[in-house]
Amino acid sequence: MRFTNPRNSAEWLDLRTLQNYAVISERTIRTWIHSVLNPLPAVQVGGKILIRRRAFDAWLESHRIQNPDMSQTIEKILAELKHV
Repeated sequence: MRFTNPRNSAEWLDLRTLQNYAVISERTIRTWIHSVLNPLPAVQVGGKILIRRRAFDAWLESHRIQNPDMSQTIEKILAELKHV
């Protein structure tokens, strides 16, 4: 039988819980929240910052590293070599 920590299944995560969930520092989370380009969505209620779990997951997925298409790279290099 598997037990789930109710705190880990919460819809809204505070910074400490998100820090443990994502295994990143609080400082990094704060940097992402205050980023000028594509900030991490968050709300502040009183002095507490909260992030919706699914919003964090979606935001993180939007930053997935894309592998370049090697065939396009090879074609570009070959085209440049033809002009040399």
